[in-house]
Amino acid sequence: MYSKQIRISMSKIISGFSKFTKEEKIKWLAKNYFQNNTNATAILKQYFNADEKLQQLHDDFIENTISNFYLPLGVAPNFVINNKTYAVPMVIEESSVVAAAALVAKFWSTRGGFKTTVLGTTKIGQVHFLFAGKKADLESYFNKNKTELFAATASITKNMEKRGGGILDIQLVDKTHKLENYYQLHVTFETKDSMGANFINSCLEAIANQFRNDTIEIVMSILSNYVPECVVRAEVSCKVEELGGENPQKFAQKFEQAVKIAAIEPYRAVTHNKGIMNGIDAVVLATGNDFRAIEAGAHAYASRNGEYTSLSYCTIKNDVFRFWIDIPLALGTVGGLTALHPLAKLSLELLQKPSAKELMQIIAAAGLAQNFAALRALTTKGIQHGHMKMHLQNILNQLGANNVEKNKIETYFEDKTVSHAAVVSKFEEIRKAINWVNFTNKTEVRNLLSTLKMDTKPLFGKMNSQQMVEHLSFLMRISNGSVKADYFVEEEKSNRRKAFLDTENELQIGFKASLLSEEPTPVKFDSLQESIDDLFIQIDEFQKHFTSSKTENHPFFGELNADYWEKFHVKHFTHHFKQFNLI
Repeated sequence: MYSKQIRISMSKIISGFSKFTKEEKIKWLAKNYFQNNTNATAILKQYFNADEKLQQLHDDFIENTISNFYLPLGVAPNFVINNKTYAVPMVIEESSVVAAAALVAKFWSTRGGFKTTVLGTTKIGQVHFLFAGKKADLESYFNKNKTELFAATASITKNMEKRGGGILDIQLVDKTHKLENYYQLHVTFETKDSMGANFINSCLEAIANQFRNDTIEIVMSILSNYVPECVVRAEVSCKVEELGGENPQKFAQKFEQAVKIAAIEPYRAVTHNKGIMNGIDAVVLATGNDFRAIEAGAHAYASRNGEYTSLSYCTIKNDVFRFWIDIPLALGTVGGLTALHPLAKLSLELLQKPSAKELMQIIAAAGLAQNFAALRALTTKGIQHGHMKMHLQNILNQLGANNVEKNKIETYFEDKTVSHAAVVSKFEEIRKAINWVNFTNKTEVRNLLSTLKMDTKPLFGKMNSQQMVEHLSFLMRISNGSVKADYFVEEEKSNRRKAFLDTENELQIGFKASLLSEEPTPVKFDSLQESIDDLFIQIDEFQKHFTSSKTENHPFFGELNADYWEKFHVKHFTHHFKQFNLI
């Protein structure tokens, strides 16, 4: 049994996978990991971009691409930063983040906005090496060759130096007290508007090649994502009374205490800082920067004094509330993905083409806004109140709620605590009750049809949206007497069938009158809107017709009077509005 398991596992080992075409990769995965599930293959292909050149661009970002993984790109407007207004792009899947950032941005826009300052832009790279000889000999060798180390990078740094950047300093650092024979060359850089990873690593490799000799063993040369001297500060402040609410003084004090707790309690600090990174990562992603590097650097900075602590601070002095953040952000606005990804370029354009320094300030403000939103929720109504309200849409989408059901459930939970179980319970309760369409209420019908589009997909059946509307009009015409349904229905059958119209039961999926063909009837109007307009004309005609007429023949139910025709149309409209998820 054990050897059989090994054979099955080994059968999934493959050589040359990267040389497969994308189609071949998907076929191999479907066979070996998706049990030839055609739905899995269809989903992967569904996310291909229709523009082949654009898809090829995405394919080339990484190796072994099989599809695209979409995340929503949202915008938080009303960010006033150093008296300049921004609409901030954010890429994130968490439902409350963009809304919270936008809400806080608007709140502070009338209280002076965000004030930001770049405290430093220095970045770090290191050459790690081993040396077993005398430290004095190493120091002498380093000092003698330091100029040559700069010279070794001249061809690499030339263009960067023209922009005001380059290598700032190279230092020899002794780490033998922590690891035997371990030293490093600690190199500081200024990379201006470039994030500079490739530039820094190229310089480090050139320095290492110049520095190595028979007694020095180079272990590795690599930039550091810990950049404690590439730091930006963002802050907001106002008079305590300007914070608003029922008791601004109490709110300010609780807010300050919450920040102080995060400063001394690592368990709280991690979640506190995660909230900050919700805002920061979202903008970092939108602008094509490296959010993993930003995350690692930020959390290292939060631990710089030996214990993990808050990245933000709060004080109340002389009745002034002040809240700020200091955070390392090594970012770029040129090169890398920022120059390749169309949406990253568009995001930077939306931000009015900022320099790297400006982008640091914008992103720090987004992080501070997110932190303020979370702390305000925590110290007032609690985090779940706002979070679950935003999460409500996700739950409703998972349940497949239609627009009418969504509106009813959103209204129901306006003054109630949202939980997944409570939403499911309410949804099931609403689903049990049938939302009959009162076709004579044209305002109601118009509102329901307002979301219907030509490309709206039916939940069942072959008709498209315009054919469905014209089908309703056709049955209205029969009831109006303008189309004669010359199908004889025996009185016994008619009476038996009419009894159904007196019940609360719905028309079943697949119900079809005998005069209707198997395939949908071609549309007669040029647009969906024209068909809808005609439907309202037929509704008016129905109400006029039965002021003088007593009955009209239905091809399935037989002779019906006005009351029975109305009962039929209610069921018929309800049936087809459900077909297109309108109710």
